[in-house]
Amino acid sequence: MKNIATSLIRTFGLAALLAALILSPGKKSYGQLGDLGDLLEGGKDDAQLLFQEYLKPFANGFGAGVNTGWVDRAKTHGVLGFHVKVNFSAAMVPTADQSFNIDELGLSTLEVSENISSVTPTFAGSSTGAARLEYRQHGLELANFEMPPGTGFSYIMTPMIQAGIGLPRNTDIMVRFIPPFKFLDYGEIYLYGLGLKHELNQWLPGGAFLPVTFSIMGGYTAFGTSAGLNARPMDFNPENDLDPDELGGATSATWDDQEIAFSTNAYTVNLIVGKSLPIISVYGGVGFEGSTTNVRVDGNYPYYTPRMDDGDFKRRLNALSDPIDISLDGTNSLRALAGIRISLPLITFNVDYTLANYSMISAGLGISLR
Repeated sequence: MKNIATSLIRTFGLAALLAALILSPGKKSYGQLGDLGDLLEGGKDDAQLLFQEYLKPFANGFGAGVNTGWVDRAKTHGVLGFHVKVNFSAAMVPTADQSFNIDELGLSTLEVSENISSVTPTFAGSSTGAARLEYRQHGLELANFEMPPGTGFSYIMTPMIQAGIGLPRNTDIMVRFIPPFKFLDYGEIYLYGLGLKHELNQWLPGGAFLPVTFSIMGGYTAFGTSAGLNARPMDFNPENDLDPDELGGATSATWDDQEIAFSTNAYTVNLIVGKSLPIISVYGGVGFEGSTTNVRVDGNYPYYTPRMDDGDFKRRLNALSDPIDISLDGTNSLRALAGIRISLPLITFNVDYTLANYSMISAGLGISLR
């Protein structure tokens, strides 16, 4: 029985992820992430600033996305009633977060190339017009690369699989879970979460006679994924560059196993009000949410510094090991939502809109009983 349940969860999870990739840039998104290793050519400090700005909508969008889809009505299930559904959300990236000005970051080594705009896309920005950065010192070219362009898609898609069951005292417990598995080039993906919804009418004077249902819900979700990177020394020339043997016997394999990993932890608490009819239910609510996304870059990454050799400056090849480990806090805090659910025999469909710093549209399709 356990194996059957696990297989079903994996099947639902794969279906959701496939649909999300069809509706979003998919492999192109992976390509943008795969180019991020180039940002380390200017050293760790500059790379950290560039990572933070470029990935801001990625972190904020996923943080907001995993906080949606918890409810599709205010009313709870009866005891042992249940639902299983697939939910998709699209976080809308504000225009201000679709690009950033590199000149305003205060980089210490890298500079924007001459006659090139210093405004460059973020992950969710334009797929063209990325800035070129370089680092020159003592007549040496130590770094020269183009910033990763955006996906050209100003939405961050988040798929979700959820199940819930009714408990006594008008309470639902909800779970989200996809066992860790490797999917295409995205590395290992995992997702899990826990939520509770509780009707408040039973505690209100005359609550049983109110025309609407009030409930409170809270949920926590964790999501993670990764992508490989491919940063290599630029045009290595033994006559000008320090022999990589001085890096401890470095070879081409030194730059293998490069990876960027993301882990998002998100929570939300909401007051929900709604009216349930035989076929149509309407619901709305207000609440707050928060999220934190950790970005970790593992592996060895090449970068150059100047060195003095017989009175001349030459390039020295260096390696940065596991250079990035940063946390990005989501921008959403207060939120308001409104939605509608259509209930057919066993089948339900809902759609709702959440107003926040990163506003969202969410839709869910599933089966529900009682």
